[in-house]
Amino acid sequence: MRVDSCTLGNKDAEEIKRLGVRGATSNSYLVRIEGREFFMKQLRSELKDDWRYRSAYQKEYEVGRSINDKYIVKYESIDENADGLYILMEHVNGHTLDEKLVQEPEYFSRGDNFEKLFIQILKGLKALHEANVAYMDLKPDNVMLTQVNNDVKIIDLGFCFADAYSHTVGCSYEYAAPELKDGALERVDARTDIYAVGRLMLYVKEAACVNVPKRLQRIIDRCIQPDMQNRYAKVDEVLMDVTHRRKWLMRLTIASVLTLSFALGFFTFSKTDTYRFAQLELKWWFRQPAYDICYDEIYYRILSEDSLTCMAVGGRELRDLYIHEEVPHNGKTYKTVAIDSEAYAGWTVQSVYIPDGVREIGDMAFNRCHEVLSLDIPESVERIGIKCFDDMKAMRSLSFSGNIKKISHNAFTSCRGLKRLTIPEGVEVLGLDCFAHCSSLERLSLPSTLSTISRGVFWCCTNLREVTIPASVNTIGEYVFFYCDSLTDVYNHAQVPQVVPPIFNKTGITLHVPEGTEEAYRQSGNWNVAKIVSDL
Repeated sequence: MRVDSCTLGNKDAEEIKRLGVRGATSNSYLVRIEGREFFMKQLRSELKDDWRYRSAYQKEYEVGRSINDKYIVKYESIDENADGLYILMEHVNGHTLDEKLVQEPEYFSRGDNFEKLFIQILKGLKALHEANVAYMDLKPDNVMLTQVNNDVKIIDLGFCFADAYSHTVGCSYEYAAPELKDGALERVDARTDIYAVGRLMLYVKEAACVNVPKRLQRIIDRCIQPDMQNRYAKVDEVLMDVTHRRKWLMRLTIASVLTLSFALGFFTFSKTDTYRFAQLELKWWFRQPAYDICYDEIYYRILSEDSLTCMAVGGRELRDLYIHEEVPHNGKTYKTVAIDSEAYAGWTVQSVYIPDGVREIGDMAFNRCHEVLSLDIPESVERIGIKCFDDMKAMRSLSFSGNIKKISHNAFTSCRGLKRLTIPEGVEVLGLDCFAHCSSLERLSLPSTLSTISRGVFWCCTNLREVTIPASVNTIGEYVFFYCDSLTDVYNHAQVPQVVPPIFNKTGITLHVPEGTEEAYRQSGNWNVAKIVSDL
């Protein structure tokens, strides 16, 4: 059987098993694509145009994709078909915690298995917290145990709390912390998930009749304190108590003996010729930096000897940064084709020269270069990374070409000196918040090739007065023009109104639309907060 609506690129997805409805908003399937099995989570068709659920799906995928941890399910892709949005994620061959408790309750009666479950859930939550995400929805149905080794996989990030999606959160009431039941989202932090893991372990203890050691019971009791101030502050603290409390004294004793032995041994060794030779060798190795070429005080790493290409990776901090198009080394000449992630982040550089031939600029490559006044990105560049030029406060001039099809999220956030911006023909997608907080921006030109304006692209552009949206734009994300205090006129050339979430947070805006479409815009959701006139 085929699921016509489920494809990955041009590859058909064979439906193996219909898993039924997970919750009220999604259908789920087990599918096979090119011999590999995936779990497919599909937004129900009647909700496919509801921006809240679409936003929740987008949040779940973006958060899931950014987390690479063995205890968190892996997210593969997000796409849309005639039935609506769907997410593909790895298929976990195993059982949910609830199923395990029903089918094999004696498994948890062994203390080491109970403790293993506790530790692995905590490690999964730690990975989420380190990404600034609160899980929010810990419950037996969202914890799976693998078939082979009974290892934890935390699934379903749909209700998690992330900075950019604080409006798409939720929880399961039975395991929710008191602050969640009170709706106090502003108080949510790591302690909220710590409460839930304590409640979950208490549930497992009671369901499997586990004789929990007193030390673990004390840890669980502290996790589920109603007052947040009385709980553990971080998951690391819980892990420390679960895994180390019994061993700390023994480890301290062993460490003290080893330290003393090492100190005595090192003192004796330092008097020998062997030590002096080793010291010279170590100095030689440690002075080898993570680059192959130093040319004009700029560091380059060789990418390929076959194509003679290299990447700029840093250097000695300079006021005027000149990255060379060609770099000589050992009788060869290498062509610079990339700039490494964070290569020049935080430099007090005043000018930057990026040579023609560079195809990719890595994430945060020039982040926080506050003093750069102008930036010319050559036509050869095809990709600029996340937060690549974020917080270039002094930048007043920016030019780049349409070879860059998508501007990554936060790419030019907080370029507060930028007054005029022309996005060239060829650009198709403006990523999340990519020009947010460009507070001096007054004039803006968007290309006819543009199809997607993502969430918050012009958020807090407080001096932006008018915007012309080309007819090619079919997707506009939420908050796009929030806090654009000077905005008075928006010219939207689309003949069919885009379905939009809230994009304005002020009144007094005139929306200019094509002749004959005024009523369609007025009936199309969030456009009607503006004064609509059909004069295009």
